[in-house]
Amino acid sequence: MPENIKTKEIKALITLLGDEDVQVRDIARKRLLGCGDQATAALEKVASIDAEGRIRIEARSILEKNRLNRLAREFYGLNETSDFDLERAAFILARIEYPEIEVAKYTSQVDDLAIKAEKRISCESEEKRRVEMLGKFLFEEQEFKGNEAAYYDPQNSYINRVLERRLGIPISLSAIYLFVAKRLRLPVHGVAFPGHFLLKYDFDADFIFIDAFNRGQVLTISECAEFLKKMGYPFADVSLVPANPKDILARMMRNLVLIYSQNNQTHKIDTLERIFSDLVKK
Repeated sequence: MPENIKTKEIKALITLLGDEDVQVRDIARKRLLGCGDQATAALEKVASIDAEGRIRIEARSILEKNRLNRLAREFYGLNETSDFDLERAAFILARIEYPEIEVAKYTSQVDDLAIKAEKRISCESEEKRRVEMLGKFLFEEQEFKGNEAAYYDPQNSYINRVLERRLGIPISLSAIYLFVAKRLRLPVHGVAFPGHFLLKYDFDADFIFIDAFNRGQVLTISECAEFLKKMGYPFADVSLVPANPKDILARMMRNLVLIYSQNNQTHKIDTLERIFSDLVKK
Protein backbone atom coordinates (compact mmCIF):
# COMPACT_ATOMS: atom_id res chain seq x y z
CA MET A 1 0.00 0.00 0.00
CA PRO A 2 1.49 3.39 -0.96
CA GLU A 3 2.21 5.83 1.82
CA ASN A 4 -0.35 8.57 2.32
CA ILE A 5 0.62 12.25 2.15
CA LYS A 6 0.60 12.66 5.96
CA THR A 7 2.97 9.73 6.49
CA LYS A 8 5.37 11.08 3.88
CA GLU A 9 5.23 14.53 5.46
CA ILE A 10 6.01 13.11 8.91
CA LYS A 11 8.99 11.17 7.61
CA ALA A 12 10.31 14.26 5.84
CA LEU A 13 9.92 16.34 8.99
CA ILE A 14 11.75 13.73 11.05
CA THR A 15 14.66 13.87 8.60
CA LEU A 16 14.78 17.64 9.08
CA LEU A 17 15.31 17.13 12.83
CA GLY A 18 18.91 16.36 11.92
CA ASP A 19 19.40 19.50 9.83
CA GLU A 20 22.37 21.73 10.62
CA ASP A 21 20.17 24.83 10.58
CA VAL A 22 18.61 25.50 14.02
CA GLN A 23 15.61 27.29 12.50
CA VAL A 24 14.87 24.33 10.23
CA ARG A 25 14.98 21.99 13.21
CA ASP A 26 12.67 24.30 15.19
CA ILE A 27 10.11 24.36 12.37
CA ALA A 28 10.24 20.57 11.98
CA ARG A 29 9.87 20.09 15.75
CA LYS A 30 6.81 22.36 15.94
CA ARG A 31 5.16 20.71 12.93
CA LEU A 32 5.72 17.25 14.41
CA LEU A 33 4.33 18.35 17.76
CA GLY A 34 1.28 19.58 15.87
CA CYS A 35 0.83 16.11 14.35
CA GLY A 36 0.37 14.70 17.87
CA ASP A 37 -0.28 10.96 18.05
CA GLN A 38 -0.16 10.61 14.26
CA ALA A 39 3.62 10.95 14.40
CA THR A 40 4.16 8.64 17.39
CA ALA A 41 5.02 5.39 15.57
CA ALA A 42 7.54 7.03 13.22
CA LEU A 43 9.14 8.98 16.07
CA GLU A 44 9.39 5.87 18.26
CA LYS A 45 11.16 4.05 15.46
CA VAL A 46 13.90 6.65 15.00
CA ALA A 47 14.12 7.25 18.75
CA SER A 48 15.29 3.67 19.22
CA ILE A 49 17.25 2.82 16.05
CA ASP A 50 18.27 6.09 14.36
CA ALA A 51 21.99 6.26 13.67
CA GLU A 52 21.96 10.08 13.56
CA GLY A 53 22.23 11.09 17.21
CA ARG A 54 20.61 14.50 16.75
CA ILE A 55 17.45 13.01 15.22
CA ARG A 56 17.23 10.41 17.98
CA ILE A 57 17.54 13.05 20.71
CA GLU A 58 14.97 15.35 19.05
CA ALA A 59 12.55 12.47 18.49
CA ARG A 60 12.72 11.45 22.13
CA SER A 61 12.10 15.04 23.20
CA ILE A 62 9.01 15.30 20.97
CA LEU A 63 7.67 11.95 22.21
CA GLU A 64 8.06 13.12 25.80
CA LYS A 65 6.25 16.40 25.08
CA ASN A 66 3.42 14.50 23.37
CA ARG A 67 3.17 12.13 26.35
CA LEU A 68 2.91 15.03 28.77
CA ASN A 69 0.31 16.68 26.53
CA ARG A 70 -1.81 13.51 26.73
CA LEU A 71 -1.56 13.55 30.52
CA ALA A 72 -2.62 17.20 30.54
CA ARG A 73 -5.71 16.26 28.50
CA GLU A 74 -6.55 13.58 31.08
CA PHE A 75 -6.44 16.24 33.79
CA TYR A 76 -8.68 18.51 31.71
CA GLY A 77 -11.24 15.70 31.45
CA LEU A 78 -11.06 15.02 35.17
CA ASN A 79 -11.45 18.71 35.91
CA GLU A 80 -14.72 18.80 33.97
CA THR A 81 -16.40 16.36 36.38
CA SER A 82 -18.59 17.68 39.21
CA ASP A 83 -16.93 15.45 41.84
CA PHE A 84 -13.18 15.94 41.47
CA ASP A 85 -11.39 12.70 42.37
CA LEU A 86 -8.16 13.59 44.18
CA GLU A 87 -6.92 10.02 44.29
CA ARG A 88 -7.33 9.51 40.56
CA ALA A 89 -5.70 12.89 39.92
CA ALA A 90 -2.74 11.99 42.15
CA PHE A 91 -2.07 8.85 40.14
CA ILE A 92 -2.31 10.73 36.84
CA LEU A 93 0.18 13.17 38.33
CA ALA A 94 2.50 10.26 39.17
CA ARG A 95 2.58 9.28 35.50
CA ILE A 96 4.43 12.50 34.73
CA GLU A 97 7.50 10.86 36.27
CA TYR A 98 6.47 7.19 36.06
CA PRO A 99 4.72 6.60 32.71
CA GLU A 100 4.31 2.85 33.09
CA ILE A 101 2.88 2.60 36.61
CA GLU A 102 0.04 0.14 37.14
CA VAL A 103 -2.47 2.31 38.97
CA ALA A 104 -4.65 -0.67 39.96
CA LYS A 105 -1.69 -2.15 41.83
CA TYR A 106 -1.40 0.93 44.03
CA THR A 107 -5.12 1.49 44.57
CA SER A 108 -5.23 -2.13 45.75
CA GLN A 109 -2.51 -1.29 48.27
CA VAL A 110 -4.64 1.59 49.58
CA ASP A 111 -7.65 -0.76 49.71
CA ASP A 112 -5.58 -3.19 51.75
CA LEU A 113 -4.47 -0.44 54.13
CA ALA A 114 -8.10 0.55 54.67
CA ILE A 115 -9.20 -3.05 55.33
CA LYS A 116 -6.47 -3.53 57.91
CA ALA A 117 -7.10 -0.11 59.48
CA GLU A 118 -10.81 -0.85 59.83
CA LYS A 119 -10.01 -3.97 61.84
CA ARG A 120 -7.93 -1.87 64.21
CA ILE A 121 -10.47 0.91 64.82
CA SER A 122 -13.88 -0.79 64.40
CA CYS A 123 -14.05 -1.84 68.06
CA GLU A 124 -13.46 1.73 69.25
CA SER A 125 -16.41 4.17 69.50
CA GLU A 126 -14.58 7.17 71.02
CA GLU A 127 -13.51 9.39 68.12
CA LYS A 128 -10.21 10.63 69.52
CA ARG A 129 -9.18 7.09 70.27
CA ARG A 130 -10.03 6.11 66.68
CA VAL A 131 -7.72 8.86 65.43
CA GLU A 132 -4.94 7.66 67.73
CA MET A 133 -5.39 4.06 66.61
CA LEU A 134 -5.45 4.98 62.92
CA GLY A 135 -2.30 7.03 63.41
CA LYS A 136 -0.61 4.17 65.23
CA PHE A 137 -1.54 1.81 62.40
CA LEU A 138 -0.27 4.04 59.58
CA PHE A 139 2.79 5.57 61.21
CA GLU A 140 3.99 2.84 63.54
CA GLU A 141 2.76 -0.46 62.17
CA GLN A 142 2.91 0.49 58.46
CA GLU A 143 5.92 2.79 59.04
CA PHE A 144 4.89 5.78 56.94
CA LYS A 145 7.09 8.73 57.88
CA GLY A 146 8.35 12.10 56.76
CA ASN A 147 11.51 12.11 54.68
CA GLU A 148 13.50 14.67 56.64
CA ALA A 149 16.83 13.53 55.18
CA ALA A 150 15.83 14.22 51.54
CA TYR A 151 12.77 16.47 51.76
CA TYR A 152 13.06 17.78 48.17
CA ASP A 153 13.44 14.39 46.52
CA PRO A 154 10.63 14.32 43.88
CA GLN A 155 9.83 10.74 44.87
CA ASN A 156 8.30 12.18 48.06
CA SER A 157 5.59 13.86 45.97
CA TYR A 158 4.43 10.87 43.93
CA ILE A 159 1.82 8.63 45.53
CA ASN A 160 3.15 5.40 44.02
CA ARG A 161 6.63 6.00 45.47
CA VAL A 162 5.22 7.09 48.83
CA LEU A 163 3.35 3.78 49.02
CA GLU A 164 6.45 1.82 48.01
CA ARG A 165 9.01 3.56 50.19
CA ARG A 166 6.73 4.63 53.09
CA LEU A 167 8.40 8.06 52.82
CA GLY A 168 6.85 11.40 51.91
CA ILE A 169 6.34 15.06 52.65
CA PRO A 170 3.39 16.51 54.62
CA ILE A 171 0.98 16.73 51.66
CA SER A 172 1.70 13.30 50.14
CA LEU A 173 1.50 11.52 53.51
CA SER A 174 -1.72 13.43 54.20
CA ALA A 175 -3.04 12.24 50.84
CA ILE A 176 -2.47 8.60 51.83
CA TYR A 177 -4.28 9.28 55.10
CA LEU A 178 -7.17 10.92 53.21
CA PHE A 179 -7.50 8.00 50.77
CA VAL A 180 -7.66 5.50 53.63
CA ALA A 181 -10.07 7.71 55.62
CA LYS A 182 -12.38 8.06 52.61
CA ARG A 183 -12.66 4.29 52.32
CA LEU A 184 -13.49 4.13 56.04
CA ARG A 185 -16.02 7.00 55.71
CA LEU A 186 -14.18 9.05 58.31
CA PRO A 187 -14.73 12.85 58.40
CA VAL A 188 -11.14 13.82 57.53
CA HIS A 189 -10.20 16.85 55.40
CA GLY A 190 -6.96 18.31 54.13
CA VAL A 191 -5.85 21.69 55.51
CA ALA A 192 -3.58 23.91 53.41
CA PHE A 193 -1.65 25.09 56.46
CA PRO A 194 1.08 27.59 55.47
CA GLY A 195 4.38 25.81 54.96
CA HIS A 196 3.16 22.46 56.33
CA PHE A 197 0.07 20.58 55.13
CA LEU A 198 -2.20 19.20 57.88
CA LEU A 199 -5.38 17.17 58.29
CA LYS A 200 -8.56 18.02 60.16
CA TYR A 201 -10.75 15.35 61.76
CA ASP A 202 -14.30 16.53 62.49
CA PHE A 203 -16.48 14.79 65.03
CA ASP A 204 -19.68 15.89 66.76
CA ALA A 205 -19.17 19.55 67.67
CA ASP A 206 -15.41 19.24 68.01
CA PHE A 207 -12.37 18.68 65.81
CA ILE A 208 -8.66 17.96 65.98
CA PHE A 209 -5.74 18.49 63.64
CA ILE A 210 -3.29 15.80 62.53
CA ASP A 211 0.30 16.15 61.33
CA ALA A 212 0.95 13.22 59.00
CA PHE A 213 4.60 14.24 58.51
CA ASN A 214 5.27 13.87 62.23
CA ARG A 215 3.83 10.37 62.60
CA GLY A 216 0.21 11.45 63.00
CA GLN A 217 0.79 13.87 65.87
CA VAL A 218 -2.52 15.31 67.11
CA LEU A 219 -2.60 19.11 67.42
CA THR A 220 -4.95 21.65 69.03
CA ILE A 221 -5.58 25.11 67.53
CA SER A 222 -3.16 26.70 69.98
CA GLU A 223 -0.49 24.15 69.05
CA CYS A 224 -1.08 24.92 65.37
CA ALA A 225 -0.65 28.62 66.10
CA GLU A 226 2.59 27.94 67.95
CA PHE A 227 3.77 25.74 65.10
CA LEU A 228 3.23 28.61 62.64
CA LYS A 229 4.96 31.07 64.94
CA LYS A 230 8.08 28.90 65.00
CA MET A 231 8.11 28.83 61.18
CA GLY A 232 7.78 32.61 61.05
CA TYR A 233 4.20 32.75 59.72
CA PRO A 234 1.39 34.83 61.25
CA PHE A 235 -1.60 32.83 62.49
CA ALA A 236 -5.16 33.44 61.30
CA ASP A 237 -8.31 31.31 61.41
CA VAL A 238 -8.21 31.01 57.62
CA SER A 239 -4.97 29.01 58.01
CA LEU A 240 -7.04 26.08 59.28
CA VAL A 241 -9.88 26.12 56.73
CA PRO A 242 -10.26 22.74 54.95
CA ALA A 243 -8.89 22.63 51.40
CA ASN A 244 -10.93 21.23 48.52
CA PRO A 245 -9.43 18.40 46.40
CA LYS A 246 -8.44 20.74 43.55
CA ASP A 247 -6.56 23.00 45.97
CA ILE A 248 -4.71 19.98 47.36
CA LEU A 249 -3.68 18.85 43.88
CA ALA A 250 -2.60 22.39 42.98
CA ARG A 251 -0.37 22.50 46.04
CA MET A 252 1.17 19.14 45.08
CA MET A 253 1.95 20.56 41.65
CA ARG A 254 3.46 23.76 43.04
CA ASN A 255 5.83 21.64 45.11
CA LEU A 256 6.89 19.72 42.00
CA VAL A 257 7.37 22.88 39.94
CA LEU A 258 9.78 24.11 42.61
CA ILE A 259 11.70 20.81 42.56
CA TYR A 260 11.83 20.58 38.75
CA SER A 261 12.92 24.21 38.49
CA GLN A 262 16.06 23.28 40.42
CA ASN A 263 16.76 20.53 37.88
CA ASN A 264 15.73 22.61 34.82
CA GLN A 265 13.17 20.01 33.64
CA THR A 266 11.23 22.49 31.53
CA HIS A 267 8.92 19.99 29.76
CA LYS A 268 7.49 18.83 33.09
CA ILE A 269 7.28 22.36 34.47
CA ASP A 270 5.33 23.53 31.40
CA THR A 271 2.87 20.65 31.77
CA LEU A 272 2.35 21.23 35.49
CA GLU A 273 1.83 24.95 34.98
CA ARG A 274 -0.76 24.35 32.24
CA ILE A 275 -2.66 21.90 34.45
CA PHE A 276 -2.45 24.29 37.39
CA SER A 277 -3.81 27.14 35.26
CA ASP A 278 -6.76 24.98 34.21
CA LEU A 279 -7.48 23.96 37.79
CA VAL A 280 -7.67 27.49 39.16
CA LYS A 281 -9.96 28.62 36.31
CA LYS A 282 -12.65 26.08 37.16
